[in-house]
Amino acid sequence: MTAEEILRKIHTVINTIIKAGKPYKGLFPSILDPQTGEMLLTKPPKIPGQRDGDRAHLGSNLIHDEPLLQTMYALGKPEYVEAADSYLSHFSLNCTNTPTGLFPWGEHSFWHVLEERVGCSRNSQDGSAIHDHLRQVPFWLWEKLNSFNPDCVQNFADGLDYHWTQGSGYEYIRHANIGAPSRLERGGRSCDFPRHSGFYIFDLTFAYVQNQRSEILDQICLMTDYWWKKRDELGLLLIESRSPKEAERFFGNNAPTQTLSLGASLLESGDLMEPFEAELASKMRDYAKEYITGFLSAPHQLSDRKFVSLCQQETQNIVELMSTWGSVYGAGTVCGTAVLCINIWRLTQNRELLNWALTVGQAYLDEPLPIDKITAEGFKIPAADPGLVLGLFSDLYDVTGESNWLEAGLDLAVDVCNVYFQNSLPLGASGISWYESQLGPAFLIHGLARLASLAQTNCILSPNYTAR
Repeated sequence: MTAEEILRKIHTVINTIIKAGKPYKGLFPSILDPQTGEMLLTKPPKIPGQRDGDRAHLGSNLIHDEPLLQTMYALGKPEYVEAADSYLSHFSLNCTNTPTGLFPWGEHSFWHVLEERVGCSRNSQDGSAIHDHLRQVPFWLWEKLNSFNPDCVQNFADGLDYHWTQGSGYEYIRHANIGAPSRLERGGRSCDFPRHSGFYIFDLTFAYVQNQRSEILDQICLMTDYWWKKRDELGLLLIESRSPKEAERFFGNNAPTQTLSLGASLLESGDLMEPFEAELASKMRDYAKEYITGFLSAPHQLSDRKFVSLCQQETQNIVELMSTWGSVYGAGTVCGTAVLCINIWRLTQNRELLNWALTVGQAYLDEPLPIDKITAEGFKIPAADPGLVLGLFSDLYDVTGESNWLEAGLDLAVDVCNVYFQNSLPLGASGISWYESQLGPAFLIHGLARLASLAQTNCILSPNYTAR
């Protein structure tokens, strides 16, 4: 498959989605008919491993659309830039004025495009919308939102205070009520996943860089130190700091990728912070180095391609391994971690991280998209999975110059187009009949566009490292 053929498909997708957003003030609806691009008013059934509480039916979710918007800006056609600006301008000016300042986006909340209000898929009956970050918000997106409405960026940073829970000492939770300006009661589990603290640190750092408000700096310092004394002797962090023993998947288990995710966010935050608070920036980098060492010290067995998702903190015994295909809620595939390794390698030149990503890349060469299983058994693979693998192959080609990674990406593109591109829009997952942003087609669009751009030798599309 040629780069030109891939890009023709991408242009068709983008044009269709832009048209789909016109009735909704430029916002892209989450669930669409892949042939006509019209929003589906009846919610399709969830696929295995998906939760209804994570979907954005009748809504638009900026966190889902971010890789797509990045692609539109990079391709640079005036109508694409205009549509992306229209989306972000409308969102920043009309969808962010909430009682807490927190945005309707992420894992459980969205903007209801029919009723023009905050929507929440978890609590549709009482209208209590839940904020959960879902993924890292990249620098370019914060820059865009800040250019359209600087107040919304500062208000969001202030709103992150509502992720601290009520109780003695400081403990945060990944959830917060968007419409209720008060902290949640502390429950039986902390749900303070390490990666979320990295998301908040980066958000707060961006806001601080704009205005240098002391209250934001205090929040950054508090969140930066939160996990430091909770690390084990290897530098690894628990999946959450407080779990009851009956929560077997969580209690006493380290999460290597979550540890690495926090490290990546600290490195990026440190770079932003350096001109303003050099000592804090240095601390961020020191902490990140420890967390990266922890990830690499986890009991991965690269020679046998065993990539650890969870391991016991006390014994380092493996509890759960990452899979190659078929991500489900709470268990992403290993390609996402490998892409994150390249992200940090770019920042640190730590060769062990690049070797880790190369090992994962080889695993995907040996275990391509399982077409037979998809066809014979109806195996549902979210579009994000091949999208991230395309991102991995593209990055490996970009950093090594080895043509086999480009060739692997182009081979995968053929299978991807056969499975997912049966109409104007890609399917949200293999074996279904609709486009759905929650399943990650934006990563597939970005991955294909970046691969094609690299194949044309004048790559205009940067990597996407938000899936951490």
